Amino acid sequence: MFSTKYLYILFALLMPCIAFESLDLKCEVCCRLVEEIQRNVSSVEAANIVQVSNFRLDGNGDQIKQTVPLARTQLYLTEVMDSVCEKMNDYVRATYKKNGTLTVMPLILDGKMNPLMSEVDVVQDSDLNKSLQYFCEEIVDDIEEDLINIIKSEDDDHLVHSICTNVMHLCPIKNNKVEL
Repeated sequence: MFSTKYLYILFALLMPCIAFESLDLKCEVCCRLVEEIQRNVSSVEAANIVQVSNFRLDGNGDQIKQTVPLARTQLYLTEVMDSVCEKMNDYVRATYKKNGTLTVMPLILDGKMNPLMSEVDVVQDSDLNKSLQYFCEEIVDDIEEDLINIIKSEDDDHLVHSICTNVMHLCPIKNNKVEL
């Protein structure tokens, strides 16, 4: 009974740390997810365009048709959403040696070992980083329509911030104030 009490106290003290790390990890996964989607969208040549239409008719009885880049179509983006989380198998959880900040990063970039690997300590976990794919799939399942609509809007400048901070509320809002 004496040791059980200490076990409960230890668990109560460690629980906030575990939850905090989980939120940081989800933020990192969300950022990498959006970057992967952007990489997929930008890899499609701009010359690839598709004519899309809906079921509405104009005043003459003709279907209204638009020409849009292939990478911004609903079908293409849905296919990307279905396969993007599989790429999380190529990512690892790590902490920077300088400050201990958590990061999620790819092992391989452009066919070569990621040059940042010397600046981090890889975090070994029991699930072999399968949680990265799980968190990714959870995010995609929660907001797939929002992701597609935001990406279709063609505003790529602040896409990571828009999705991971404003829509999912996974990443903290950064204060951009300059200290004097």
